[in-house]
Amino acid sequence: RELASHGSPEFPCAHYVDYYYNNAYPWHWHDEFELAYVEQGSLRISVNERRYTLQKGSGIFLNTGVLHSYSGISDTACHFPNILFHPSLIGQSRTTVYWKTYLQPLIESAALSHIVLCPDIPWQKEVLEFIRSTLRALTFKDFGYEFTVRNHLSNIILMICRHCPIQPRQTETDVPGSTQIIRTRQMLDYIGAHFTEHVSLEEIAAAACISRRECQRCFQQIIGMSPKQYVTSLRLQKAKTLLADTSLSLPEIKEACGFEDQSYFTKLFRLETGLPPGQWRKKHSNI
Repeated sequence: RELASHGSPEFPCAHYVDYYYNNAYPWHWHDEFELAYVEQGSLRISVNERRYTLQKGSGIFLNTGVLHSYSGISDTACHFPNILFHPSLIGQSRTTVYWKTYLQPLIESAALSHIVLCPDIPWQKEVLEFIRSTLRALTFKDFGYEFTVRNHLSNIILMICRHCPIQPRQTETDVPGSTQIIRTRQMLDYIGAHFTEHVSLEEIAAAACISRRECQRCFQQIIGMSPKQYVTSLRLQKAKTLLADTSLSLPEIKEACGFEDQSYFTKLFRLETGLPPGQWRKKHSNI
């Protein structure tokens, strides 16, 4: 679960521009809605057990609490502007008509975890235009921009509610695959808290109160790799971040990412990136 807050309690909305080029943002979820589009290049997106490649001009809506990850395509640089906002920004309290009639049914919809937004579909093209307008308002922050942002986001949610079937959820597990998703989120939480330590398959499985075999099945079905492969991937992604954004030494980075042996860390990093850590840092350092 993503613990960072987006925006402030007074204005729970934030925008970012992420850049992907042979890198990834690991599996996560958050309490905010997310709206994003590909401004340049293309991007691989995983949502629960679904996989997509988004091209320039297309985008995505992600409901609250939805498990997802992003990864760059090695031969193209991708610019990916995105907006995260809490439902309370447009719904206010849970006693309002906005919350009861529109937001709560959307959040609790049994089938509407996400929408891939295509500019060839008229109403989705309009949503994409609203996303771009919202990003401009959040960037320039002219007087009264908060009203503009809230109005644009309200229009987007209204269009989604109007055009997409809202299927009420009877129980937490009445969506196909939801049991595996819930278990996977529990195991990812555990890994996120302990990936710098020695993490065994038994410990990962215990986080969701399941067997080793079921643990492996969940990871293959939802994440597309084994638990061991995921832990290694997360450690390598953390290493890239530390190499690019800090001046920590290679032994310090190896330690911070949970690798016990320096030569093994270098070997895995070279297999992942084609370069040893020191050379990769020279090419990608942000400091």
